[in-house]
Amino acid sequence: MNAAECTRLGAYLSKLLGSPTVSVVSKSAEEADVLVDGKRVAGLLRDEDEGELSYSIGLTVPPAPGAKKGAPIDAAERARLQAALRATLHAADLDVRERPRKTDSAEVYVHSEFVGTVSADDDEGQVLTMSILEMDLDGEE
Repeated sequence: MNAAECTRLGAYLSKLLGSPTVSVVSKSAEEADVLVDGKRVAGLLRDEDEGELSYSIGLTVPPAPGAKKGAPIDAAERARLQAALRATLHAADLDVRERPRKTDSAEVYVHSEFVGTVSADDDEGQVLTMSILEMDLDGEE
């Protein structure tokens, strides 16, 4: 990814999360790192399919001590994930909410805006997946 693309993504994430220390640094043409306070917190992948450009962010939250693999994401786990994601992303207004009829994942919002899902990963813990469309970046410099 080029510098301008990383700058636009960083500005978008900073505004979305309310976190001025978020930035994006290129690793290759298709990959970048999301940094908070200069520390890598997530990977970012660029995807261009049939002329449509999008980005996918994957942020892993380690499992709680003693957590069982495949355990449902219940109220206590949502609270733990919310606290961990708020601290990691410096996003005080981030909320982790229950999904209707689903117990293996949760939805993530900033204010009333849906920003992604948290799903169980048997090996690594919980993974926050966020998608950003090119049109989301309009106006970001």
